[in-house]
Amino acid sequence: MSCFEPNNQMVKCDPRNGKYMATCLLYRGDVVPKDVHSAVATLKTKRTIQFVDWCPTGFKIGICYQPPQNVPNGDLAKVNRAV
Repeated sequence: MSCFEPNNQMVKCDPRNGKYMATCLLYRGDVVPKDVHSAVATLKTKRTIQFVDWCPTGFKIGICYQPPQNVPNGDLAKVNRAV
């Protein structure tokens, strides 16, 4: 999932060198819950991101079926879905 790539995060560290306590993902727009569960299952099985041992769940998921809004004359393109 590209949102966990270091280049896509606004931090001044390499998140691959540490562990997460938890993560919250908000899906917006044209999203099916089955696809969300599949993406989280893939993250859990690949273990590309590490979680602390004392927090077994690690994920909080939200789904908003309203597509993301873009700012008029802004730099971001209009999309139908986003994480």
